[in-house]
Formats: sequence, structure tokens, C-alpha cells
Amino acid sequence: MIGRRLPGAAGALLVLFACAGPPPDGTAEPGGEVSSEPLTPAVDARYLTHLLFAADDGTAFIGSFDQTVEGEDLRLDYDVRLTDGDAWRSLVLTQDTVSVARAAWRLLPTRTMAVRVGDAGQIVSLLFGEGRDSVRLVAGEEVSVWTGPTGQRESLGIAALQASDGAVPGILFFRRAARALGIPVATTDARTFVFADSLGNGLVVHAGTIGQPAVAHTWLHGVETAWGDVTLEPPDPGRAGGSAAAWRFEISGTTVRGSFRPLTSEDPGDGTLIRMEAIVNVGTEVLDFNGFAATLPSP
Repeated sequence: MIGRRLPGAAGALLVLFACAGPPPDGTAEPGGEVSSEPLTPAVDARYLTHLLFAADDGTAFIGSFDQTVEGEDLRLDYDVRLTDGDAWRSLVLTQDTVSVARAAWRLLPTRTMAVRVGDAGQIVSLLFGEGRDSVRLVAGEEVSVWTGPTGQRESLGIAALQASDGAVPGILFFRRAARALGIPVATTDARTFVFADSLGNGLVVHAGTIGQPAVAHTWLHGVETAWGDVTLEPPDPGRAGGSAAAWRFEISGTTVRGSFRPLTSEDPGDGTLIRMEAIVNVGTEVLDFNGFAATLPSP
């Protein structure tokens, strides 16, 4: 267990995750898009970036940015969705091929998406559309940054989703992983759960794949801690009542445990996005969350 205190932090944040593919050079990729980096030789590789946002009112956002370099070509496959009531609305759905001009992992603007970065290269915001119909995802302070066991960069931060009727605060989970095309895919798709509540608390759970034990990062009342002994149980049809559809988790040696279950069976048609609710127990405190589950592929 490794812990550190974050000054001025509020709420409780729990992150469980497992492995993804390594960058081609075996190092973690930078966390943002750098606009002034020097040109570097392109490596034939697939770079996969995910942004998952959840708010306590049920607002949910997912961005999947798939970029593959082969020779001098960079193939883009972007899919960005936002909840609209009980359904998911597409903000970006585009495929394109462009020339590799800078680091191939950089998010590139599209006809309907603008990308803003900070001085250190971090993602500041993504803007979708124009005028009153525009939606902006604004990334705030990162409360935890780590490198996964196979080299992927992951982080957790505060964020807000802005629209014409105001801004909704929530939490943002970021992941960037990469794989040289000559290396076989080492892992399969994995389900990730993202939740937030009305108290500013958050929960992100990555189920992992077969043979990959779940681990955890918690942010509880301003203290971020890494845990290695986490039990994560998928739904069991043999359980009684509504608990049959629930996932359950527990961090060994702590009082942190909980469950999450689908709010509705509706999704985009392929089971990759499911609206969910979670109940988390921290000692005698019971926290109620809203969020969603997403199936995230490996690069």
C-alpha cells in the first residue's frame, strides 16, 4: 500500500484498474497533446486514447480515439458519445487518413471537434459543435497519475461538461495505451465502470481480463492510496433477487466495498455502453452513485 495526501482535496474517489497494451518503446505515453514537439520517426503502431466522464446527475461522456500509423499514413477512428436522457447521442463519429506530421498519439481536431492543450501538453478541453448546441469537456486538476503494469498512462481528475444550460461537474478518467503493429495483442476487451455522486465523490472500476488481478487506487477524503488486494466479482445468475445482475467489489483489509447494477438494458445495440448505479460502503458511510459501464478495447 502506498498513500499520499492531496492538499485541499474533497470527497472520496476509488479507482480499480488492470492491464492494457504497452507503448511500442516500452514507456508510458505523455498525458496530453503537445503542439510544439519536434518531428520524430513514426513507428507502425496503434495508439488508443479513452476519456470517460461521469456526473452525479447521470450525465455521461465517453471518447474513444483510435489512431494507427502505417508508413506515412495515420488512420483515425474517433467515436465520442454523450448521454441524452436515457439514450446516447453521437458527438463525433469519423474515420479518416492523414499524413503523420507530429507525434502519432496526438489527438487531432475534426470538422466537429476542436482540441485545446496547455503549456505542458495536457488536454485542457474538447469542444464539440458550435453556438447554443455546442458541448465542451473541460479537464481540471489531475488528482492521481500512474503508469500501468504494461506501460499505459492512466490518470484521474476533476472535470466539467459545459453546455448552453450550464456546467455539470464530475470526474474524468484518462487512459492512453499503444502497441507496435508487429506485436500480437496481449489482452482482450475489458469493461470499465465510471461513477460520480452529489458529494463530489467518484468511482472508476476496471474489471480487467482473465489472469489479470484487479488493483485499486483510492482517493478518500483527500488521501490517494494504491491497493493491490482487490476482489471483483461479476454478476452471478445464481444469486437471489436483483443482486444477480450486480457486480460486487471489496478491498481486502479495509471497510471499502460495494456493488453496481444496470439502470436500464438499453445501449447502442452492441452492449458496449450501459447506464448504471452504484452503492459504495466506506465503513458506516453509504454513498450512492450514477454512471455507466463501457467496454474498452486494447490497442
